[in-house]
Amino acid sequence: MKIRAATFNIRNSSAPDGDNAWPVRRKAAVAAIEQLDADVVGLQEVLPDQLEYLRWRFPKYEIVGAGRDDGMTAGEHAAVLVRPGDWRVDRQETRWLSDDPGTPGSIGWDADLTRVATLVWLRHRNGTTIGVVNTHYDHAGEVAQLQSSRLIARWVSGSIPWIVMGDLNATPDSPPVKTLVDSGLRIAVPIEAGGSWHDFTGAVDDDRIDHILVTSTWTVTDAAVSHYRPDGRVPSDHWPVVATLDLG
Repeated sequence: MKIRAATFNIRNSSAPDGDNAWPVRRKAAVAAIEQLDADVVGLQEVLPDQLEYLRWRFPKYEIVGAGRDDGMTAGEHAAVLVRPGDWRVDRQETRWLSDDPGTPGSIGWDADLTRVATLVWLRHRNGTTIGVVNTHYDHAGEVAQLQSSRLIARWVSGSIPWIVMGDLNATPDSPPVKTLVDSGLRIAVPIEAGGSWHDFTGAVDDDRIDHILVTSTWTVTDAAVSHYRPDGRVPSDHWPVVATLDLG
């Protein structure tokens, strides 16, 4: 059983990005997602207008995830897109990266903003269930980043295979990522694959802060950072990260 998983921070549509504003690059963002050829895609910074556009452009996909502000539609979503095929959404929930994960809008520790994780249980057509976590860590709170990793490590400690992905705002050698690795997860995409953050410069050698980590049950058959520029346009201020995984 194989699954191709990708994570992509699409940059929120409210940012004052000028020539790189969402209306200018949204077609490129969709093209970049399509080029990944992934079964499941975790997106970050998705505001309601972006979610509406994605639902229009991917009408056959299952798209899940709640708004971080109210647990319904308000604020950024850590949306998960599931392509029609072998895997279907069995159940899903949004949890907050805080001491009170079930309370919508809660802010954790020293975080600057409300942060969430979308947990999705996918069922293969043969009945096998796996778990996927898509998240976006706080950009400023170092305690919040570390505690978020501890939370997620507990959430994925069960018996099913898990995939953890998202914008962790942390490099591979940082305490938040090391905490996930120490819990038994491993980084799927080699460090030498290049950077993921580029701030609309198109650089491929900047920091890797977008990650896919997997439990030991998975074999990684290929993995990369996608530096695809549809029609020469960068699709976001991050590059997508993608990995093909096999349960054997």
